[in-house]
Amino acid sequence: MLAAIRSAAVLGIDAYDVTVEVDVANGLPQWFIVGLPANAVKESRERVSAALINAGFDVPSRRITVNLAPADIRKEGTAFDLPIALGVLVGTGVLKPEQVQQCLVVGELGLDASIRPVRGALSIARKLSSSGGAKGSVLILPAANVAEASLVRDVRLGAPSSLGELVGWLMRGTIPPPVIAPRVHADDDLLDLADVAGQEGAKRALAIAAAGSHGILLVGPPGAGKTMLARRLPAILPSLTDAEALEVTAVHSVAGMLDAASGSVIRRPFRAPHHSISTAGLVGGGSSPRPGEVSLAHHGVLFLDELLEFPRSVLEALRQPMEDGTVTIARASASLKFPARFALAAAMNPCPCGHSGSTLPCVCPAADVVKYRARLSGPLADRIDLHVYVPPVALSRLSARDTSARSVDVRANVERARLCQRERYKGDGTCNARAAGRWLETHGDLESGARALLTSAGERLHLSARAFHRVLRVARTISDLDGIRTISTAQIAEALGYRPRAADTSDGGSRRHE
Repeated sequence: MLAAIRSAAVLGIDAYDVTVEVDVANGLPQWFIVGLPANAVKESRERVSAALINAGFDVPSRRITVNLAPADIRKEGTAFDLPIALGVLVGTGVLKPEQVQQCLVVGELGLDASIRPVRGALSIARKLSSSGGAKGSVLILPAANVAEASLVRDVRLGAPSSLGELVGWLMRGTIPPPVIAPRVHADDDLLDLADVAGQEGAKRALAIAAAGSHGILLVGPPGAGKTMLARRLPAILPSLTDAEALEVTAVHSVAGMLDAASGSVIRRPFRAPHHSISTAGLVGGGSSPRPGEVSLAHHGVLFLDELLEFPRSVLEALRQPMEDGTVTIARASASLKFPARFALAAAMNPCPCGHSGSTLPCVCPAADVVKYRARLSGPLADRIDLHVYVPPVALSRLSARDTSARSVDVRANVERARLCQRERYKGDGTCNARAAGRWLETHGDLESGARALLTSAGERLHLSARAFHRVLRVARTISDLDGIRTISTAQIAEALGYRPRAADTSDGGSRRHE
């Protein structure tokens, strides 16, 4: 007897429909799984057989053929265990075809017939909703995946704890809705910007970076507080919108990195990989392409501490996703796209010994300093909006706490600036860092004096066209942060101060933000 069970699989971060066809026929007792199954899928026959027996069902001593259609796409993961088991039960007459007709089924089976979580449940729920199949259908999935799938509100869910429980529901014709725990959003564990002594200029730059989703590079000697400042960036980032939270959660679900308790990402991501990371680990890839750190930082921040310790080839891989907001992984069988709209935050020393431009003498030969700084290429540096020098802090100030720069207050100001941007760009998710430069020149409320200053300064500083528009975007963010409708010469001058200059190479970075 032939059975067909609706299921789904994930390719990249998007899901596609899969039909699990199970044919139980006379012949020697053996299993065949076809349809380009990966090893984890081939091993499902052992898990399914043990689960059926431990759930109290007989495994027929017949020829069982499982086809995963479409057969020209390679199938990965363990999500087909549950639909295969249901197909066997339909093929042996335990269940009737009409009892599973309206179900889309995913889930991994344990040998004890328990149902275990799978990756990409949110993407599967979104696919069911977008394809118009949500009406009249029910998505059967593991209980541990309910929290993320419930973010798609128009999809009916069923979350049995075991194969036996699911079969009982199908026989009775009733699938009870799962219990969804309320999501808790707490910021108590976030670090406070007020803990950082001094560094008013760097704190101001961090607020600008958070308000407009700009990239920021902190340059300074060891112990100046660069990492401490960057680690407090999450506390001032604006809240995720519903659409952004859905996208971020989908990426983390595919990567298998969701918290089972919350089932969703409730804060903007802050990813901080070690400098030993590979190019594939940073931008994604592998034989079965997975999202990299740039995609896991989607709608959040990617922090690279000790920037120049990263291999140059790894850093150069950032250029395309920083510009396009996506990563394309090309393979012979398919080309996959992962979202990567992140803001880069980085920290580095000005020289190998770290003391160039500080109060302590630099012992590095000039050639070593040039070679060290050359690890950051000009094109990549040009894509970073804010270059900030972080000077040493006087020891007498270490015991003081800057209550004027509490994270909660800075974040409130950042939220107001983001609200201005949502209104300006009609709520399409664009922020100032992603706005079209030409659009801002025409519609960005740029005063004539500010335009003249930007043009003349750009010519003196030999700014590229990209850098010219990045200065304009930063100035627009500064105006939003200060609650000013127009961009005046004051905002342009401050934004120009965050650009790297050739003269800065002699003292380790810009000293104008101390």
